[in-house]
Amino acid sequence: MSLLSELISSKIEKNKKLGLYRKIPEISLEKYNLKPCHKNIYNNFNFNYNTGTVNLATNDYLGLSKNEKIKKAAKKAVDIYGTSASSSFLIYGHSSIHRELEKELCEFKGGYEGCILYPSGYQANTGIIRSLSSVFPLKTFIAFDELSHASIIDGVLASGVKFKSFKHNDLNYLESVLNRHKNYEIKLIITEGVFSMDGDIPDLPGILNIAKRYDALSIVDDAHATGTIGEKGGGSTDFHKVKPDIIIGTLGKALASNGAFAISNRLIIEYLINFSRAFIFSTGIPPSSAASALEAVKLIKENPGIVETLRDNSGFARKYIKESGLNTLNSSTHIIPILIGEEDKAILIEKELLKAGIYLKAIRYPAVPKKSARLRLGVNAAIDRAMLENVLKEIVGNIKLNI
Repeated sequence: MSLLSELISSKIEKNKKLGLYRKIPEISLEKYNLKPCHKNIYNNFNFNYNTGTVNLATNDYLGLSKNEKIKKAAKKAVDIYGTSASSSFLIYGHSSIHRELEKELCEFKGGYEGCILYPSGYQANTGIIRSLSSVFPLKTFIAFDELSHASIIDGVLASGVKFKSFKHNDLNYLESVLNRHKNYEIKLIITEGVFSMDGDIPDLPGILNIAKRYDALSIVDDAHATGTIGEKGGGSTDFHKVKPDIIIGTLGKALASNGAFAISNRLIIEYLINFSRAFIFSTGIPPSSAASALEAVKLIKENPGIVETLRDNSGFARKYIKESGLNTLNSSTHIIPILIGEEDKAILIEKELLKAGIYLKAIRYPAVPKKSARLRLGVNAAIDRAMLENVLKEIVGNIKLNI
């Protein structure tokens, strides 16, 4: 057992002796049974692009937020459990639907031992980073990709420990950073499964090899990867066929719900339940949200073709934009940035596209570096190919007219 594992175990045992140990209680209510989907998943999308505006700014990448099976699951959960979790999980406890979701996420993400649910991805990232950085008396060092989400950066800053960002997807730079801080007892390496503003994917196997050499914990934010990459939509573990130490993900994007989760080994999850203040002092996600996410995971597993459709739509859109002479950076996923550069031009194009019935957001500083403003195209699996092509023609024409 590593020094970190020994210290975590010691802290947990100390909590038990002090009578402070926490374990999420179960709620003894009627067993909630979600039947699998037997219909063609596309018959349930209920997307309507004839209302005047095409939304390509959404994170609803699989188009499941209007799926009838998922809506029925949420409604049934409300009828059984009510509209709210009413308190933190440590006080109110889990419903069986929360527990089933945790087990399903562990399996969906490659066979992890434990799962913890957070109210949001922001709280999951900040709470987990701060918790793992405060295992006294060990000294912690954090290395994180420079393009990491704001919630990761905020978690790092709030941790109060030594840290250093490494150049985006630069493994040589990462190794040099870790080599300079190899004497720290706890080392965390943090990256994203799919980068939210550039749409590219890290060399995760290479990062995990470095983590192993330097005895560092690997943390991957799979917010934009869950349900969207990999053969079966399982995210980073599915795509790379590797298992980071901790995966953090959201239920509010491809899984058509709200809230977030983290999966890891039993010891880490047990530690977070007992020492992650963002979890302990937050109201749990409603049972209806858990039911929605659970049904979404089941639909994805039973209909892997939806992930392939997303991949095909994304490839078509990226190829069209690039062949039109525009810059999509290093995107290889459903998130396609179209680099504009000047902030004012990006905002102007956003407004002009909205007039044309296309909702597409301009992303600018501080979300991205100055002079690198871009339109962030979020492709989804529900849009019709002919509609997508018409929208792309309008986007490309508008950009060329205004830059």
